Amino acid sequence: MIAAFPVLSGACRAGMNPAGFTGASDMFNDIWIARKNAMGLARTLMVATMVIAVGTQYCVITAEDHDSSLTIVNEYDPYA
Repeated sequence: MIAAFPVLSGACRAGMNPAGFTGASDMFNDIWIARKNAMGLARTLMVATMVIAVGTQYCVITAEDHDSSLTIVNEYDPYA
């Protein structure tokens, strides 16, 4: 999953989250912000990205992380 989150101190060890990481910063409440971030990431990383709906929030993932059980809202292909 790709999303913009703040720089946090601490190191990841064996799957543990960095110190101060709450997990809430990787979801968007506003669809417009999620779409804008997905488009920017697609252009920057040159990979296809998708905005998916998770409950009442939105998340940005790469196409390689796509699963058929996800609800896709938008797709962004940097080569299209």
